[in-house]
Amino acid sequence: MKSKNYPKLFSKNGWQLRWRRALNKLRLRQEKIFAIGFNKSGTSSLHALFHELGRPSFHGVEWRSCEDMAIFHEYDCFSDGIPEDLPKLDRYFPDSKFILQVRELDGWIFSRLGHIAKEKRKGSHVATEYWDVTDSAVKTWILQRNSYHLDVMDYFSRRPEDLLIVNFIRDEGAATKICEFLGYSGTYSRPHVNVNSRKTPPEEHLQILQRCKEELGLCDQDFQYDIYCPSLVQENKYLAYPKDTNELGQHSSRKNYEKMSM
Repeated sequence: MKSKNYPKLFSKNGWQLRWRRALNKLRLRQEKIFAIGFNKSGTSSLHALFHELGRPSFHGVEWRSCEDMAIFHEYDCFSDGIPEDLPKLDRYFPDSKFILQVRELDGWIFSRLGHIAKEKRKGSHVATEYWDVTDSAVKTWILQRNSYHLDVMDYFSRRPEDLLIVNFIRDEGAATKICEFLGYSGTYSRPHVNVNSRKTPPEEHLQILQRCKEELGLCDQDFQYDIYCPSLVQENKYLAYPKDTNELGQHSSRKNYEKMSM
């Protein structure tokens, strides 16, 4: 397992985290928290927030298949990508809390492309049809994001109290909203981990995004929404769901989503 999932013993909450992991292995603690949004949406910072709360957190891809139960029997929180089978995860761990962390489409795409470019410079990139700096990969990301976010909202439409939708990167109050959702009181600051300091994407990435926009028939506004692109929605029932977290209001995203799901 990755070392980032094992905080130093004498770090803040170090003893508490190790003690809770030990209790988890004995099945004495059962509550789970799943960050089920895509990677490059603030997952590293969210992982750091969980640690600050004293919650053992796993940041990596190994949990997504819901096959390695040893991971689930050690940690409280899980992040870094979407689960392969959300209903299965939900059945295995009833009464869990789910956080759908989202991000504006253009920023999310540029962050992914930048991450792959960095991997290539370091010689660690393993190219696949899905994970590369190509038009085909980016179009797949856009379509997958749209359908997945809509499916998640539809899945939790009858129990919105179990889902929080939040833009951890844009929303300065995101950490407090998450903590409130998890039952903590008070005001919390967002950790800033693995933040890309580059502000302007390279021309190659801008051109890829422009070509994908034209081929998919997207408008400029679609790229500013952090939940889904209305231009890609084919069933009117989905248009009732918020397309951006700004539509959820200034306070609890959960409460406002609940109103829109009724």
